[in-house]
Amino acid sequence: MKNARLLLMAFLGAITLNSCGETKKENETEEASMPMQNEMHMEGDEMQEMGDMQEGNLDDGAQGDIAFNNQNMEAVYNHYVHIKTALVNTNAEEAQNGAKMMTEALQSAGGNEKVLNAAQKIAQTDDINVQRTTFQDLSAAMENMLSGQLSSGEVYKQFCPMAFEGKGAYWLSSSEEIRNPYYGDKMLKCGSVRDTIK
Repeated sequence: MKNARLLLMAFLGAITLNSCGETKKENETEEASMPMQNEMHMEGDEMQEMGDMQEGNLDDGAQGDIAFNNQNMEAVYNHYVHIKTALVNTNAEEAQNGAKMMTEALQSAGGNEKVLNAAQKIAQTDDINVQRTTFQDLSAAMENMLSGQLSSGEVYKQFCPMAFEGKGAYWLSSSEEIRNPYYGDKMLKCGSVRDTIK
């Protein structure tokens, strides 16, 4: 009787384990298909985000009413804004394009050497991190170049305290609205207006 009972319990245990194994296999099959579905879904979301970035949705592109003393300076500044918007959108290719146009505008306008060097460096790399690091230098040089060049309106000097491992970094904007070029969508609104150029 004792042996029959042990045999029955072993049999029931085997059935239970076997059915759990099948359930586990079914769950594994379902779980295995889930990441694929999630990846496909994420790819769709990422594609949507890429479309949004190309349209400039992360940087609202709001421009204040600013005017410059000369058209060359206006062109250089507009290319700077182009680079900034590309970095906000984490779009290295577009940052390169903006930097190439800025380089051309600076060469024809006889622009500032520091601005030219920084723009050329951004134009020569597709590494977004290198572009963002160089953009810090470009922003500092642009601030000096813009001094006394505005005939109306103001440019906002903005600061992110988190950039570059807490060292912080500045950039220039035509809008008071913060759109962080150093972090893009990771910390889009991290920063504050620290000064204005009039």
